[in-house]
Amino acid sequence: MKALARLILGLVIFDAAVTAPTLEPINYDSETYDTTLEDLDNLYNYENIPIVGQAEIEIVTMMPSGNRELLTPPPQPGEAEEEEEESTPRLIDGSSPQEPEFTGVLGPHTNEDDLRRIDLTSNLISEIDEDAFRKLPQLRELVLRDNKIRQLPELPSTLTFIDISNNRLGRKGIKQEAFKDMYDLHHLYLTDNNLDHIPLPLPENLRALHLQNNNILEMHEDTFCNVKNVTYIRKALEDIRLDGNPINLSKTPQAYMCLPRLPIGSLI
Repeated sequence: MKALARLILGLVIFDAAVTAPTLEPINYDSETYDTTLEDLDNLYNYENIPIVGQAEIEIVTMMPSGNRELLTPPPQPGEAEEEEEESTPRLIDGSSPQEPEFTGVLGPHTNEDDLRRIDLTSNLISEIDEDAFRKLPQLRELVLRDNKIRQLPELPSTLTFIDISNNRLGRKGIKQEAFKDMYDLHHLYLTDNNLDHIPLPLPENLRALHLQNNNILEMHEDTFCNVKNVTYIRKALEDIRLDGNPINLSKTPQAYMCLPRLPIGSLI
């Protein structure tokens, strides 16, 4: 019995020696375990960590075909603005150059058979050569508003639209019977010119006559109508503007009897 007990005890001791080897102790304590928060900045140096710039990053995508495609990084917000500023020409004072204005005298044009419209609005034109428009047989529209013109030259009879508003024509700036032979003239704008009279005679087909803000004082009975023919009706002329003038329209009622509409202006 004692022999059996010794045998069993020996087997237990042998099995423990085989299945449970002795392990070396492991130290899990960190070397910074007892370090205070104030000493962490001194323990690790973050200034020497390399920073990869955006220009060094290559963005690669895999295409469905299996090819690799390199994508260019998008430009920074400030880069596009800098390029635009560099492409815009600047003067010495930093301002942008402006288009030059047409100044001085408007000389004669060469023979331009296809020229139908001239627009020189808002320049500094003070004089126009007498032959400026003579060699323009197809000219239909002439716009010279907002200049400093004092005298009109001979105008082509082919004109259908004339706008010479806001100039300095005054009393002698328009020749006598300047518009008489313009049978196709439909619009005549002469506002803000210090005119003291209505330029006569007016073409029969004229539709609009704007004379606002001048110095017109009086009007004759035959300015628009034919006093010798009481049945005469001027159907085309429907738009007459005389507001801003010192004239009293109520003093000459016979001057409007042939018109489809009364002129706009002061009645007192």
